[in-house]
Amino acid sequence: MSDFLFCSRPRPPGELKAVLHRWLGPVTAAVDEYTGAWGTLAVARAAHDPPPVVQDDRGITVLIGEPFAHLAPLPKGPAVDAARRQALHERLLAGGDEQWEDLLDGPFAALSIDPSTGRGAVVTDLFAWITVFHADDVRASVVAGTHADAVAQAAGVLGEIDPVSAVELMGYYAITYPRTLYPAVRQARPGCVHRFSADGWTGEHVYWVPVEQTGFGSLDEAAVALRSALVDDVTLAVQGQSDVGLLLSGGEDARAVLGAVPPDVSVRGFIYAEAERREVRAARRVARAYGVPLTFAPRPPGHDLLHMETVAAMVGTQNEFVDVHGYGLHASLGLDHLPVVLGGFSSDALLKADNVPPKASQRVRRGGKAGFRTLRPPALPGVRPELLAEAMARRDAYRRSLTEVRPESADEWSFIYPFSMRKYAANLHGNRRLWRSHEPYMSNPVVRIAAAVPQSWKVGRQLFYRAVRPLLARSWHVPHTRNRLPYFPPALNAAIRPLLGAARGLRALATGELRANHESWPVWAELVQTGWMNDAEARHPAAESPIAAVFAPGTDPAAARTGWPPLSRLALLQLAYLTRK
Repeated sequence: MSDFLFCSRPRPPGELKAVLHRWLGPVTAAVDEYTGAWGTLAVARAAHDPPPVVQDDRGITVLIGEPFAHLAPLPKGPAVDAARRQALHERLLAGGDEQWEDLLDGPFAALSIDPSTGRGAVVTDLFAWITVFHADDVRASVVAGTHADAVAQAAGVLGEIDPVSAVELMGYYAITYPRTLYPAVRQARPGCVHRFSADGWTGEHVYWVPVEQTGFGSLDEAAVALRSALVDDVTLAVQGQSDVGLLLSGGEDARAVLGAVPPDVSVRGFIYAEAERREVRAARRVARAYGVPLTFAPRPPGHDLLHMETVAAMVGTQNEFVDVHGYGLHASLGLDHLPVVLGGFSSDALLKADNVPPKASQRVRRGGKAGFRTLRPPALPGVRPELLAEAMARRDAYRRSLTEVRPESADEWSFIYPFSMRKYAANLHGNRRLWRSHEPYMSNPVVRIAAAVPQSWKVGRQLFYRAVRPLLARSWHVPHTRNRLPYFPPALNAAIRPLLGAARGLRALATGELRANHESWPVWAELVQTGWMNDAEARHPAAESPIAAVFAPGTDPAAARTGWPPLSRLALLQLAYLTRK
C-alpha cells in the first residue's frame, strides 16, 4: 500500500518527494508529486500497489489501502477496481456527510482535493488502521500524511521532541492517542471526515464511534453473524484470484481464515521463525489438513537488528519496529508478487478480550465488571521521574475518557482503540508496505460486531470459538501451539491441555528442545545481549540523540538501559536512530 504527504500551500518542486523517499525509499518503487495553487501532494507507491491517485478536471483523490467499496449500483468489491475507483473518486469529491462505514470496508485512508477552491477532506477508517497524521506550520496551513515523521519533517518540527511520548513508546510500546513523538503532530480521529481549506482545518464529520451497546439477542446469534462476516470478507478478498498467499501459524486465527477460503482458490501458506520447532510443525500439520503447500523461511540470527534502520524508518516513531517480522523475507518468498496475502491479525484483540487481565476476565465471566487495572509507571531506571509519572497519567486519562462511549470496557479498549494504541500495530504498518496485505479481522462487519457484543461473550474465547468452529473442522486433530485443540470446547480442552503439555514436554526433552524457543520471533532478552545489539547501540548512541533529554541529569543512558526490559531497550535504539536520521 502507498503513502501520501500533503501540504495545502505549494512547496518547491521535489521537496515532499524527497521527504517521503527519506523514510520509505527502500520499500518504494516511485514517488509521484503533484502541485498547483491548491498545494503540493506527494505519493509513495510500492511496486505491488495499484495506482493510488485519480486526477481529472474535477479534482484529485488518493486512496491508501485496498478496502472493499459498496457504491451503488456497482456490487461490493475491491475499491481499486477501475469502475469502483472512479465512482469513489466522484463520491469523495462530492464532499457530503457520508456514512463511510457502509461505503468503504477495511483499512484505508483517503484524501480529496478540489483544485479550484483549495478545499478538500481526509477520510479515516473505523479504527484508524491506517493512521493519518496532521500538523500546522508557518509555511502551510495544513500538513497531513500517513507517516508521522514525514509529516513532522514537512511541517518543520522534526527536531522538536515530546519527551513524555518518547517515554511512552519505550515503556508502554505505544504513544497515547492522539499524540505522537512531536508536540505539533497529532493523529487524525478514526471514523471521521476531516475537512480543510488552504487556510486550515474547517470541520469534521464523525461517522462512526465504537459505542458500547449489545446489538445481538444471544451469543449464538452474534457468533453466526461473525462467521458470516469472516467468510464473506475472505471470499471477496480472493474473488477472481487463482493463487493467493496466507501467513499461517500454529494458532487458530489464520487457520480459521484458511477454512473460510473457497475450495476453488489455490492457497500458498507461509511461515517464518528462527527454527523448525513447535510453531512451524503445527503450521505444517494445519497446511496438510487443508491441502495447501507451506513454505517455511528461517529468520537468521539477529535478523531484526540487521534490518533495524530500514524497518524503523519505514514504520516511524509511532510503534516498535520489531513487530515487522517479515522484512527481508518478503522478496525471497515472493510475497510481494502475490495478488493478495491474507493474515489473521487482530482477532485476539477484537474478539477474545485479549487485553482484559486474567483476574478481570474471571470477574466478567461470573457476571461482574472488569473495572480498571492498576497502572504503574514504566520500569525505566534512569529516566526522569516526572516523565514516568506523566506517561502513566496520560494513559490513565485516555482510558477514563473512553468511559463516555465504553463504560464497561474502557480499560480493555484503551489498549486497542484506535489501532495506534495496539502494542503490535507496526506489524500491519510494515506488512502493508511490503505486500498486498489483507486482514479479514479488520473488516467493518467484524469491527462492528466486536463493538456490539458484551465483554462477557468474548472472554474465554466463547464468541470466537462458536463462530469459527465449523471453519476449523478439517484441522480438528491439530493442536494449537498453546496446548489445546481449537476445534473442541473449553471443557474438553481443560482435560486435554495437561496431557498435551506433558507429551510435548517429553518430546522436547528427547530432542534436546526443552529450553528451545518455539515461537516465531526471537527471545528478546537474548537478542539484546548479542553483539548485533552492541554494534547497533554503538552506531546510534542514545547519549548523542535528542532522546538523551529523557534521562535524569548525570545519568549515563548506556549504563541505565542495562536494567530495562528488552523491548524498552529496542525502542530506545529505534528512537536514538530515528531522531538523528
